[in-house]
Amino acid sequence: MSYDFSTLLNDMQLPAHRALVGHWLDLYTAAGAQVPALQEIDPIRLGRHLPDICILNHEGGNLYRFRLAGGNVNDFYGQDVRQKSLADLVESPTRERLLDMAHAILHLPAAVMHGLSSMQPQWNYSIALQRISLPLADADGVPRHIISSTVFFRFDRDDTQSLASTDFQHRYRIPLHSGSNDMAVRPAC
Repeated sequence: MSYDFSTLLNDMQLPAHRALVGHWLDLYTAAGAQVPALQEIDPIRLGRHLPDICILNHEGGNLYRFRLAGGNVNDFYGQDVRQKSLADLVESPTRERLLDMAHAILHLPAAVMHGLSSMQPQWNYSIALQRISLPLADADGVPRHIISSTVFFRFDRDDTQSLASTDFQHRYRIPLHSGSNDMAVRPAC
């Protein structure tokens, strides 16, 4: 069974999100409607949006470690996050929410759009973000990596910036082929 991703790119309004989703969809199509491999990502295709990109490696259970992070992502966390785990950088309850989404991205697999706002210690105002995250496969074809594009906004109390709808990930769930071993992508929580 294959899902129709024809509207996924249309749902992306921000240039950084459109660049990542467009590239991912091209790779998905070229791979025969399968999760693209990490090594297929072409940084040149993402160009000026690289500061907004990060890749997480799933190392088992709740351990997701940043493989790489662009400058804007590092700025958000106030440090270089490469090789740091997501759990070490984010406090509860946001940590649990992000871990649940990361598991869903790899297990379903699915495209997930989400937003949040936060007051960061390094800034004196709140920041809102909108992030699109997509699965990437390892060399064996198993979804083990997550690539994301995060766009940050200065957030004011009267800001009416609309963030992602809650049904987004259900509309863009990526089917596993019938020959796939579903247990191979089930996270060990």
